Amino acid sequence: MVKNKVAAIMVTYNPDADVIENATSISHSCERLIIIDNGSSSDSKEYLKELDKQPNIVTTYNENNMGLGHALNQGITYIFNSQDLSEIEWIATFDQDSKVDKDYFSKMLASYEAHSNKEEVAMLAPNWVEKKLDQDISSVNNKKPLEEQITVITSGSLVKRKVFKEIGLFEEDYFIDFLDHEFCLRARSHGYKIFMSPQVSMVHNLGNTKQHKLLNSNVLASNHNYIRRYYMTRNRLYTYKKYFGTEKQWIKQDFITTAKDFIVILLFEKDRGKKLSSMLKGVFDAAIGKKGPRKF
Repeated sequence: MVKNKVAAIMVTYNPDADVIENATSISHSCERLIIIDNGSSSDSKEYLKELDKQPNIVTTYNENNMGLGHALNQGITYIFNSQDLSEIEWIATFDQDSKVDKDYFSKMLASYEAHSNKEEVAMLAPNWVEKKLDQDISSVNNKKPLEEQITVITSGSLVKRKVFKEIGLFEEDYFIDFLDHEFCLRARSHGYKIFMSPQVSMVHNLGNTKQHKLLNSNVLASNHNYIRRYYMTRNRLYTYKKYFGTEKQWIKQDFITTAKDFIVILLFEKDRGKKLSSMLKGVFDAAIGKKGPRKF
């Protein structure tokens, strides 16, 4: 029996013990959870071996970190090639630090069923809540089943199987960061729309987020390390260039958000010099067309 016609993929890299609870919360309400481990340490693999004992969890161990895009595509390809998953209509993608309620998928798909034009939907995303900010997820009170978005994050999102077949998989050359935004914009370029279900919440950890006061306002510092700052910068510029002709308004808004983020880095984050240096490297590599992983 196919549960909600959903299979899920989780990409791991040196997870801690929380991954057991997180992965279990996902596997309980979908047909299968495929874990792709990107070269974790032996200690972290012990947690994954515990998950291997569950009947509907399958784990693939990569010897090295192949990048988020490659790992996600491994999971998608597994689903495509599995005869017993041929009825799967939705593919969900998760980070290792995301946790969901047992009715997560049924709520997401209920919001989809309430939508009047189902054919236009490529992707469903939750109303995610930052774990480290202690936000109240019970405060969500929106009667609209779906709200259109330009882009959403990968973790917690459901993509129609047929959309992957039509527009292709994730951009592996990005390695990590911004491949979710690129995929959403690509789907839009094919006439699809991206939606968020505001009544469905997911606890998620986006970096090492901390809240600060700036001019009587609260600002968030994600505290991503210098390596992530490199990929964010480089891949953002690739995406700007690719979709400049069709997504000018989104690019403008993202640029403004990035400028604000830059100020937050200067004012509140550690290792500013190292981060700024790696961001400059990202600009340079984008200019010369370098993609894939980079040695630091």
